[in-house]
Amino acid sequence: MFKFKTMKTHPGFLAIPITLIASLLHAAEPPLTFNFDDGANPPTGWITDYEWSGNTYYIENKFQITTGAAPGKGQVVHLKPDAKYQSKSPMPGEGGAKMETLPFILEPGFRYKCSLDVKGGPSRVYFAGYRWAPGVRPYDNPDIKDLRMIYKSKAADTNKSSDWQRVSLEFPGVTLSEQALKHLSYVRFLTLYVWFMHEGSIDNVEITKIPDPSVKF
Repeated sequence: MFKFKTMKTHPGFLAIPITLIASLLHAAEPPLTFNFDDGANPPTGWITDYEWSGNTYYIENKFQITTGAAPGKGQVVHLKPDAKYQSKSPMPGEGGAKMETLPFILEPGFRYKCSLDVKGGPSRVYFAGYRWAPGVRPYDNPDIKDLRMIYKSKAADTNKSSDWQRVSLEFPGVTLSEQALKHLSYVRFLTLYVWFMHEGSIDNVEITKIPDPSVKF
């Protein structure tokens, strides 16, 4: 599970006025970044293996995700949907390919912004909200198979593109209704979820946690 960096206490901290202390504690934290330059397969910090899900479109999903070079970009992640890896599904080749970050804790009082480079597609990127699966006792660094997705943020959708484009999205990304706020109260973790209908690539992913007192649930 990913954790955003937290501020360490300095001896001189106690001499800072309490109003300034409060503002520092709620300052934006350094973002999570992924540029894939380590060339790792599967990509470091990402989930690509969904065999545990039993979903016939994705039981071999990990074979559709590779890290490799791209002209002018260094190492990037390639998502290559292939019917041969979806042969047991009702419509092989129609499931696309997907990946998502390891879960990180959702903290009320913050919104989350993501920017990433996208090429190919069409694609869809959103923040996925998870709760513990029924019967699972909470523990640190949860495995995705012990969680259940119960929320999706407003998505950033792209059409097929032969050029790299910078895409941005936010969580929650919309004005939350009372019902949505109630639903979000069950969410414990977020992931950044990336899906491609056809072959495409991503790079330079950045997720930033931004203080926002209006995000309460």
